[in-house]
Amino acid sequence: MARRDAILDSSIIIQHVRAGNKRNSILARSELLFKHHLSVISIYEIELGAYRSGRSSDLDALQKSFIVLPFTKEMAMRTARLDVDLIRRNLQIGIKDTMIAATCLVHNFPLLTVNVRHFNRVEGLQLIDLNTLPFIDE
Repeated sequence: MARRDAILDSSIIIQHVRAGNKRNSILARSELLFKHHLSVISIYEIELGAYRSGRSSDLDALQKSFIVLPFTKEMAMRTARLDVDLIRRNLQIGIKDTMIAATCLVHNFPLLTVNVRHFNRVEGLQLIDLNTLPFIDE
């Protein structure tokens, strides 16, 4: 069975870094079903957190490769439209998360995130149900 494309929110990487049992982290469990993509915005968020905590790169520590998606003019324009919509509905999610949501929408990829309550405010954004991810037998 071919793995589907999915964009990871930084919350998935953070959860994996903090997990005691990394084998059954959301990141590890999702690898069976999804080909992982990261927005450059998520890379910024992940690395900022590591550097602020005095750690070296969390991405380098993972020793995993991700398909990195650049932020394009089309995504910037989509972000602006999303942000206006969220502001009008008084449901802002922050510009970085709006940029990640726009990246998902432009690529038509679902988002894997721990922060479902936050991202479900974005109309048309497909979120991956974490309960559907298989557990890995130990």
